[in-house]
Amino acid sequence: MPEPLPSRILVPVDVGDPRRRPFEMAVQLARLNDATVMLLAVIDDTFPYPDIFSFHSPNEDYYKSLRDRALETLRGLASESPSTVKIDMIVSRGKPARVIVEVAEEENVDLIIMRTRGTRGLEHAMLGSVADKVLRLTPCPILIIPDHPRTRKGR
Repeated sequence: MPEPLPSRILVPVDVGDPRRRPFEMAVQLARLNDATVMLLAVIDDTFPYPDIFSFHSPNEDYYKSLRDRALETLRGLASESPSTVKIDMIVSRGKPARVIVEVAEEENVDLIIMRTRGTRGLEHAMLGSVADKVLRLTPCPILIIPDHPRTRKGR
């Protein structure tokens, strides 16, 4: 018996570089099954003292300004979807891979659609890939979309 189509689709969004392909694919799939698309922005709190990096908004609480920016980005994406698709938005703080997996589990997500930057070499060895970590840790299926689609030879 074939697996049912997902009813809850999680799309992690990189606020600093939001790509639309994972979101567009999630919306297309959601339209087929009346599914909910959950947009997730994770504010990475790796730096213990973020105030030293907040010279762009010195009088604002650093994390509040990041949260506001994340919500603005998610709302912008959500506004591009058809009104028939239900969109939920979540902004959370923590290590991105860990938060993505926790949200997927807490929200009973059926599918995660996310992008990968395709890091290689030293950057990948030092930082790892969020997509790789999520793939190893999450119990649900994942559709990983590369930033730059490969072209097929002979076409």
